Amino acid sequence: MHVSPAGYVAGILAAQRRKQSFGEFLDGAISSACATDQDSADELLPWSPHAMDLFLQLADTLPEALRGHWKVLYAKVLEEPDLWVTPQATVGDHEAGDFSPDWHINEAALRKAWPRLVSSVFLC
Repeated sequence: MHVSPAGYVAGILAAQRRKQSFGEFLDGAISSACATDQDSADELLPWSPHAMDLFLQLADTLPEALRGHWKVLYAKVLEEPDLWVTPQATVGDHEAGDFSPDWHINEAALRKAWPRLVSSVFLC
């Protein structure tokens, strides 16, 4: 089983807060996940694809609406230049009015980084 460094650290910190060993914490987390109805629970968790899609829409269009952990998550996304698409256009694009100067989040890059980013905000 592979656990990312961010996930491993988040697990250790959560175990320490609960005064458990990492093994005890992991056993409990796996048992809890197995006992939960995955179809409905996955839609509610911050690391779900549904949560990422909603975050992406808000972060790209109305980031000031983000609150709490989501605002912290957005700050982390801002700090990672690889997660952003920079506007690029030719002179012709400018003249034709087909150019949007707005930066936006690269969805594929965010999807790849999502588990690491979410665990660094929600699990610590």
